[in-house]
Amino acid sequence: MPDYKRKKRSRFSAKPKADKSKFAVKGEKKNIIEFDDGTSTQKRKRSFNILKGNKDEIKKRWQRTAIAVLVVILAAIICELSIPAGIIESVSTLVYSIGSGNYPITFDSTNTENVVSKGNFYYVLTDSEVVAVTKGGKVVFSHNHGFENPVLKTSKTRALVFDQGGTDAIIFKLNGVSSTLSFEKEIVNGAIGEDGTYALATNADGYVAAVNVYTKRDKLIYQWFSSSDMINNVAVAPNGKKIAISLLSSNVSGFNSKVMILNFKSANAEFTKNYDGEIIYNISGASSRGVGVATANTHDFIHWRKYESKQYKNEYNLQMLRESNKGTLLLYNRENDKTDNRITIISKKGEVKHQLQFNGIITDIAYKNNHIYCISDTKAYILDMDGKIVRSADCGFGVVRFAVISQNEIAVITDNQISKIKFE
Repeated sequence: MPDYKRKKRSRFSAKPKADKSKFAVKGEKKNIIEFDDGTSTQKRKRSFNILKGNKDEIKKRWQRTAIAVLVVILAAIICELSIPAGIIESVSTLVYSIGSGNYPITFDSTNTENVVSKGNFYYVLTDSEVVAVTKGGKVVFSHNHGFENPVLKTSKTRALVFDQGGTDAIIFKLNGVSSTLSFEKEIVNGAIGEDGTYALATNADGYVAAVNVYTKRDKLIYQWFSSSDMINNVAVAPNGKKIAISLLSSNVSGFNSKVMILNFKSANAEFTKNYDGEIIYNISGASSRGVGVATANTHDFIHWRKYESKQYKNEYNLQMLRESNKGTLLLYNRENDKTDNRITIISKKGEVKHQLQFNGIITDIAYKNNHIYCISDTKAYILDMDGKIVRSADCGFGVVRFAVISQNEIAVITDNQISKIKFE
């Protein structure tokens, strides 16, 4: 082509467009890889590329996931160890105790035996049935026990009801009956620990008495026999590893008592303390620190492991003992004057926290929310830690027991009805 017909291009102009006509060569050198043997093949196109940065990110993601799983497992193990009854049973109890109903609540009974508050609900034991009620007034369950002399012992998630002087016992959860037991000999007393371990003292062939200890799955794990003394009280440590028993014997001058702490590895007592001339009225294993031993005028707190003892004495006579999540309440009064009361609060460590006075005949009493609640005649009272009346309310006649359902409300129980009272 002559030079004058060629199109002149500037040195800085764009690259000419590639020829895409049908005459263009399809196989271009840039798409061909030459091999040493002279053959050629078309370059492969990768479907994806994994860069080093992506590999590191995936590795870190797996590490974070593994750490999170380990943290959850560790937290579950810690909760399982710190919550004696276990996570599943504790959560189940919480779920069942949620809800509200209506007051008043009536039930078929002629005599209310006991009332015990546990978290968001409380148990009512009558001469014919055991009833679990939420603080909102919902009846969770009701069961007729048929016992002549029923006794109620509780943990945070379970209740043990047995026929004192009979041969039968029932374990309850909030969803109803968990298990039943029958013995050949009469039941003397019993207790249930926070982890569900329970113990029942009975009469025994060839011995004066025996203690039978069971896991929360009703497996017999321990038996201890007394050859000379009667067993009158039992307590189970919250972790279920030890039990405490009180024994009673008589002599010419009166009675002698002693406390023994046993583990489940041998039949030998790890600790024994004598109470000459005294009767042990109650022993309590509610505290993880130690067991409380109550006589007419003393309260001993004995450490579960070190067996160190802290003793409190009162010149008045013990009338009531009430357990709470803050400690133990002891009510003393004069034998010839039931209106002259001394109230003592023992901490979970066995130390005396508060001492106060109250004048009036007390029907029932409780320690809750750093206040004292009590029923006296036809009035209900809230006392501060100095013994001063903070609030009061009329409760009428016939109130046998009560349960605290909020800071300013209580459920009062007669022999056949539960009503709610609000303090003014």
